[in-house]
Amino acid sequence: MSGAPDILTIDVEEWFHGHNYLAQVPPATWEQQECRVVANTRRLLALLTDHGVTATFFVLGWTAERYPELIGRITAAGHEIGCHSYDHPLVFEMSADDFRRDTERALTALRAAGVHEVAGYRSPSFSMTPPVHHFLAILRELGFRYDCSLFPIRHPRYGQPEAPRHAFRLAAEDGDGDAEAALVVVPMTTWRWLGTNWPFAGGGYLRLLPRGAYAWLRRRALAQGVPNIVYLHPWELDDYRPAVGQSRWNRWRSQGGQKSVLRKLETILEQGEFSTLGAYVAQRRAQGDLPQRALPLC
Repeated sequence: MSGAPDILTIDVEEWFHGHNYLAQVPPATWEQQECRVVANTRRLLALLTDHGVTATFFVLGWTAERYPELIGRITAAGHEIGCHSYDHPLVFEMSADDFRRDTERALTALRAAGVHEVAGYRSPSFSMTPPVHHFLAILRELGFRYDCSLFPIRHPRYGQPEAPRHAFRLAAEDGDGDAEAALVVVPMTTWRWLGTNWPFAGGGYLRLLPRGAYAWLRRRALAQGVPNIVYLHPWELDDYRPAVGQSRWNRWRSQGGQKSVLRKLETILEQGEFSTLGAYVAQRRAQGDLPQRALPLC
């Protein structure tokens, strides 16, 4: 593989796990909601098979616990499984002990579903922000090999524009300089222009951007040496539009551009040179060119 790759990542969660729905659909009501994740994930798996692309699926423990056969389908198709927490909390609202318990619970659910090697972690809503960057050391202690939670942009919930844009090794607090044992942090993709980091490669950014704009930004981000990490949720390919009393603004953020996602994804799958996140991290470790950073990160 030459240069920075394209990497498709899927956050395997229900539509109601998104934080834009939290006020209208609190966790106490989740069991009463219409569940769509199985059908939509199967649709994604079929699409990936058709295009010969292997992806990284960040799975909620909540999902794995209820649908272990779905997790089996993902692994049987050769995809990588990562951890996306147990029930989608905002990490920056948690204590270190709460974060550890949530992550251990998620790992237990994944192992019960037949996944015994989990190398990667992604925090819900990219909420591994500066006040809790030290939680990255907990991930290392729990055996994770890499994290994909940092989003170096301005955003009212998860923004951290001063965070690194390129992958790096996390320096261990105990002074252990073993490069092979270090946690690798892979920030989400941005294109840097005029001193600002611009997102484009997933979620609402991808839903709302025209296909041509995405392709233009992708080329420029890859030229800057960052991998093009696309992130999607199974519900983004769904025709279902939950009407739960959201404000017009939040409804637009949650569902805007949803009809365009399938066409965009098919184009992305045809154009990219794909890797999984785990394979990309292994390649970077083997190259020995990952800079080391200590906490705090920004």
